[in-house]
This record gives sequence, structure tokens and C-alpha cells, in this order.
Amino acid sequence: MRVFPAVAGNETLRNGLPGGLYTLLTHPDQHRLLLSRPDLTASAVEEMLCHWPPVLDFRRTATRDVELGGRLLRRGDKVVVHHASANRDGTVFPDPDRFDITRSPNDHVSFGYGPHFCLGAQLARLQMAALLRHLLTALPDLELAPGAAPRRLVSNFQNGLKDLPVRWRTERR
Repeated sequence: MRVFPAVAGNETLRNGLPGGLYTLLTHPDQHRLLLSRPDLTASAVEEMLCHWPPVLDFRRTATRDVELGGRLLRRGDKVVVHHASANRDGTVFPDPDRFDITRSPNDHVSFGYGPHFCLGAQLARLQMAALLRHLLTALPDLELAPGAAPRRLVSNFQNGLKDLPVRWRTERR
């Protein structure tokens, strides 16, 4: 009997939301834009996933001889997709290093592509959007804690944070 771990769905939320939030908070103009335009939440989630893919890479095996990017891959060759690199492809994304929550289209590959597209992608998007909307509504003045840096997860597979120091005002204006 073969056992396959059921980890899909939890990395996206556990790694994507804190990493995406960190990215949003390090771009205060985009944070302010999202606060003023909550209708951009779905688009913001896509840009967060594009700039902070929850999974760093996936390895696949070529099932037939194929040319990819001008290089011949033989059946059985191993191929690694590095999501962060693919999501910064200048032939796909105009100004690929700019974090822009209004980017459209946003054809990131953080959920894979084709037959390997993540089965839980829509649920992950809904969860991230719901949590982001709630977080920004409850804590609109959320910001990175001064002098404290996030601590990254040490992994060659998952792109995550161990902690993300933030602060907010407790009294309302």
C-alpha cells in the first residue's frame, strides 16, 4: 500500500497569508490602497500569492521527449519548477518585481498549472480573502513592529514565516 501525505490546502493558508501580509505591509502604498478599496481583496490575494508563493518548487518527471525553452528534455528527465522565479518572468508579467494589487491579468503559477493545478486553489483563495478582509477591517492600522524582523521558516520546499512581529493601536481615534 502506498501512502500519500494530505498536505494540500494547509500550506497555502499557513504560509501564503503571513507571507502575503508581510509583502503587503512592506508596500504601504498598496496597503493603503487596499484599505480604501476593499473590492480589490481578491486581486490583492492573487498578487500576494504571486510575490510570496507558499510552495517554493515542485519537481516533475518528463513523460516523453519534449523541447522546453529551447532545451531538449528526454523522457525520465527531472524538471523543477521554481514558482518565485516563474512568477517574476518578465515575458509574462510587465514590471514583474513591482507589488501591484491591481495587476490584471495575474497568471502566477503558485498553484501549479495544467494537470498539476492545485485542487484546493479556489478554497485557498476564498480562505485567504476572508481572513485578509477580516484582519484589515478589525486592524486597519496594522503595521510591522519596528526593529523586529520576521523569522523565516527554514525549508527548501515551503515558503513560510515562523513569526511575523506586528503592532496596532488598541484605542480608536
